[in-house]
Amino acid sequence: MFTTLTTHRYLLVTMVRREIGARFAGTSLGGLWSLIQPAILLGLYTMVFSAIYRVGEIEGGHGFAEFVFCGLWPWLAFQEACLRSVTAITNNANVVKKLQFPSELLVVAVVLASFLVQGVGFLLFLLGLMVWKGTFIGGVGLLLCLPLGLALLLATGLGMLLACGNVFFRDVEQLATAGFTLWFFLTPILYPASLIPESIGVLFLLNPMVAITDGYRSIILSGSLNLGGALAYSVCWAVGLFWFGRYAFGRCRGFFADYL
Repeated sequence: MFTTLTTHRYLLVTMVRREIGARFAGTSLGGLWSLIQPAILLGLYTMVFSAIYRVGEIEGGHGFAEFVFCGLWPWLAFQEACLRSVTAITNNANVVKKLQFPSELLVVAVVLASFLVQGVGFLLFLLGLMVWKGTFIGGVGLLLCLPLGLALLLATGLGMLLACGNVFFRDVEQLATAGFTLWFFLTPILYPASLIPESIGVLFLLNPMVAITDGYRSIILSGSLNLGGALAYSVCWAVGLFWFGRYAFGRCRGFFADYL
């Protein structure tokens, strides 16, 4: 996989640029929508839970808005990458059927484009948070590469599986949308993990995004990363799913033209 990405790096860069450009083609505000839409979600969640439900400070003395921000933006990048990957092959059926090239680049380009688009808004709001709190993350911010890398691996592996499935079973797109809605609320983004009841705790133990989300939050709000076994579990999930997604994609690729 990495050899393929290295060999076709210029093609991949071109595909990522095309993917980003196509998302905002014809719009007046262009790339600003990548900042506006998540900001609206963050504002709505803050209003509902802070002003209406009157949720006070979250554990650690953090405000609700900053607590949610640390998990919401990375989740949106992950979710967008996976959901857009579902149709990465079917939307490019003519290219896949007529040209001989590594079609997994279509999925990788979608994933990278999603993280880049959402990453701009994330960095801007992170800068705003530091100015508001009067703090500076500094060198510890480099630790963000760890949860980011895990999310990228997880999104790429899952994206390749979803893209394959959608070629043979077109209901995958609808199932994925419903599944990610459920996954969002099973990930501690709007609430701390300490509030999870023991009766349903097993659902969260099986969720690799729990440690990844807490990793972002711990680095940004506390300036440290100490998740122990939970992070190791997410590493196993990310690496394993990436390998399996690449393997399944390679086995199914030869049948794409027959079903498109």
